[in-house]
Amino acid sequence: MKLRILYLSIFLLMLGCIEKMTLPTAINTNTEFAAGDTTYLLVNPVWDETYGFAAPIEISIAPDGHIFVADSAANRIFVLDQSGNVLSGYDDLKNFEIIGDTALSPIDVDVDQKMNVYFIDGSDRIYRWNHYWNDVGIESFAAAAIFSYTATGDTIRLGHQNPQWFEILNHPDWAMTSVEWSNEQTVIDSILGPHVFFEGSWARNTFADLYYESENNSFSGITATLDSDDYIYAQDYHHNRIIKILLERSQYIQLSNGELVWVHSGTFGQTVTAEGTGAGTVNDPLGIDVDYAGNLYYSQGGDFFAVHKVRPVVTGAYTVYQSVFQEGTNEIMDLFRFGTPADVAVDLNQNIYVANTDGQEIQVFDSNGQFFKKAGVEEVTVDTTMWVTHGNVDVEVDTFIVKEMKGFLTSPQAVTVDKRGVIYICDTPTSRILRYRLSNKLDEDLQPIQ
Repeated sequence: MKLRILYLSIFLLMLGCIEKMTLPTAINTNTEFAAGDTTYLLVNPVWDETYGFAAPIEISIAPDGHIFVADSAANRIFVLDQSGNVLSGYDDLKNFEIIGDTALSPIDVDVDQKMNVYFIDGSDRIYRWNHYWNDVGIESFAAAAIFSYTATGDTIRLGHQNPQWFEILNHPDWAMTSVEWSNEQTVIDSILGPHVFFEGSWARNTFADLYYESENNSFSGITATLDSDDYIYAQDYHHNRIIKILLERSQYIQLSNGELVWVHSGTFGQTVTAEGTGAGTVNDPLGIDVDYAGNLYYSQGGDFFAVHKVRPVVTGAYTVYQSVFQEGTNEIMDLFRFGTPADVAVDLNQNIYVANTDGQEIQVFDSNGQFFKKAGVEEVTVDTTMWVTHGNVDVEVDTFIVKEMKGFLTSPQAVTVDKRGVIYICDTPTSRILRYRLSNKLDEDLQPIQ
């Protein structure tokens, strides 16, 4: 009978007969925390529609600290600094139309170490715009070149529009020995502006992608590596797979500072993971990220596991991707833990952040996939008493009940984290970007530790 009364009391408390302690709305609020407390605090200000956001759906942080936000409703990629100032000078990334299409609606964006900004619109195309080239400027490009066959010394001259140009440029037995430069502005503008980097229907991709209809690719997520690797990864929603896309030489340019660099185009490399319902397979792919060691993390909406981690293993001339996390061992693989997790991110310590979209929260895991904390959720701690049985005696003891309060995050669609540990969240329906940081990463005045 005592236990029934106890359960009823707890239920009434949880229904609202308690005073809620609200988390601070700004990180400079003088609120006391217990030693060792690791609560995720909201960092103000919130970036909302006053910044111009309509439907921010993906976010990426470049190596130089610039923040790129794909906004599908605004037909634009916003660029911000670390303080949240929307930067000017990026007109190429708004209301863009590429090769006669209607205004492109970006659904994902990522930036590699070469400052290539990759983005997708749900089609079989991946687009690219290079931040560095636009900062420095292009002086000229290789309009033609002499190539020498290394085995015999035979030479051939090719113009950059010759059908053999791409093949010879990427053939290991041919070397470029001299270049004829041109400063034709229309070509330079086409390199500087947003342009198609990869298309599934290109002949070289349909030829290399033997087992799939690459022209029917539908990309739902992309990620670039944290090293200067010559490849990126893309999630193909139509075929339920992840593919590796190789960066192959397509043009040679001279920048205005005298630097000579290669321009690359994307070519199908391999199918990394294929359709299935077990660990390390793909079913309704949603979000993707890669860590410094080359491990891939991806989230999905289909059966059975919502978040996966796969590791590249080189076997001879091939690379296979083996599942790292397993059900029953790693909590991140627990069935029914997530509700349509739209995105996943990993930090420099291989901690994992999952945008649990239907759950209106961000779940954080350590590098072993063990649950750590939640962000975007307030916790109310109730100090109460309860009866417990100790032997043949019922004893009344003090205890604490923790209740989660949700709703501040409406529908988190994207998550990323910077090198300082600050979490960035796209709450798409409310046109907001929210930032959170652990309280033990703040100084005694609750200011971020630099």
